[in-house]
Amino acid sequence: MRKFKIGFAFGGGGVRGFAHLGIISVLEKNGIYPDAIAGTSMGALMGALYACFMDSTQVRIEVERFFKSKIPGQIMEITSKLLKEKPFGRLLSNAMQFFLINRTAQKTSVFTESQIEKFYSYIPVPQNFSELKIPFCAVATDIENATVKCFWDGNLRRAVLASSSVQGYFPPVKIDETLLIDGGIIMSVPVSPLKERCDFVIAFDVRSNEKKQKEFKNGVEILKRADEIASHRLSDIEVQKADFVLRPDVGDINWSDFNKWEFCIEKGRQIALLKLEELKKKIKHKKAKTFLKRLL
Repeated sequence: MRKFKIGFAFGGGGVRGFAHLGIISVLEKNGIYPDAIAGTSMGALMGALYACFMDSTQVRIEVERFFKSKIPGQIMEITSKLLKEKPFGRLLSNAMQFFLINRTAQKTSVFTESQIEKFYSYIPVPQNFSELKIPFCAVATDIENATVKCFWDGNLRRAVLASSSVQGYFPPVKIDETLLIDGGIIMSVPVSPLKERCDFVIAFDVRSNEKKQKEFKNGVEILKRADEIASHRLSDIEVQKADFVLRPDVGDINWSDFNKWEFCIEKGRQIALLKLEELKKKIKHKKAKTFLKRLL
């Protein structure tokens, strides 16, 4: 009989993606492990690390090692010099919007490719997909052809870098002569790549909360709002394809507020504990439902 396979879809959301660690720490203790993982943006980074170690404790150790390094402070310092103030708590301020428009009018991003590669060099993601313990997919956006690009093999570090290349901040990544940026533009929670490989897909949804907005001060805010609406609707469609959805209470946290990474992990743990029994029942039901199909 073919094994009943479970897939984890790690959604993007910057620091909110650390909630994935809290969730998998609970699932591990209850014997729920993935047979495949797909990740977008921060979800790609967390997914690659988990597919490498298959141990949430080890992934957390690596994350803590990174935050104790000088890199987070250096990133803040670089941006602070450009803005003459630390912007990460106020990314949507008029000052930041003005800065991004002017900066990206002259260059493709705030940070250079060498700076981002240095950033990722402190994270122990293997060089190639073949080094992972289970299948993993990094999802990026092909900005030349306006399509989703799913990487299951090849250069893992480049694929994760492409998946998490936040437009305006990080430069596009070229793979096989194709320019790629953050996968969250089209597929924030990558359920579809797992549907053909897995019998049961759990979506880890850490998107920001969608809020009603009545006033718009300028054209930039209108453009931003239009982009948010399109992204949320696309993600809603994708999430509906999952067999089970876990939504940690992190939607109000700014994607770049990395001081809250431990808080996000705890919120992930809390939602997993809250939904655990319901999840177990859903898995049991799907196993029974797919029994004959897996028997043939």
